[in-house]
Amino acid sequence: NSAPIPRGQPYIAQVVEDMARLLDHLNIGQLPILSLGGDSFIAIAFHAVYPERVRALIACAGVLPLTRVEQYERMDKWHRFILAGARYTPHLLPFMVKAGFALARRLGKRGFVHAVYGKSAADVATFEIPEVFEAIVCGSEVALSEAHSAHDAFSREVITHETTDWTAEVKALKGRIPVHFLNGLQDPQVPPATLAEYQQDYPWIDFRVFPDAGQLLFFLKWRDALAIAQRYLD
Repeated sequence: NSAPIPRGQPYIAQVVEDMARLLDHLNIGQLPILSLGGDSFIAIAFHAVYPERVRALIACAGVLPLTRVEQYERMDKWHRFILAGARYTPHLLPFMVKAGFALARRLGKRGFVHAVYGKSAADVATFEIPEVFEAIVCGSEVALSEAHSAHDAFSREVITHETTDWTAEVKALKGRIPVHFLNGLQDPQVPPATLAEYQQDYPWIDFRVFPDAGQLLFFLKWRDALAIAQRYLD
């Protein structure tokens, strides 16, 4: 029930500021950041503004700036539809996402997840783990339910992500903090060929690759992620 970010307000700058204020409220000075999926973009943006507050980045199914058209073409159809739309036709994306949210309501969350991740056997299997199913279904109530629909916020975030060149912010991490990427080979957004390009472009990042995981990697490999984060906690 928080207020939406006003139109015209730089989206990612406000998200970063909100994060910093929350840490101040909790009296947290420094911390490792654990991100899920595309939220590696937000984590790296936070480091760009508050580098002294970040001890390490652990990105589960993390993404990096897309620099080749082929990286969109390789994605599974749902991810390509949304992300390429945000990059090349951002004015249409809010309508596309609103339709997607309506479809998710119609199919139900299980049906929608199976549709989006249908070609990733690892993600479908992960979703069907009872504890994971409960976490995702209950945790997504604030984004998609009879009372809530986060299509507008989702659209604004994806457009910002896809229309921002954040390569310099990624490069600024080198030598400043430890960076760990945990990626699955069945990720429909970051398939093996794209992951190989990430590894080639950023050889200083510690990449850990899991053949049996996809984009829902954190829900399957959370013990691995937390073990890394533990190194950087007081």
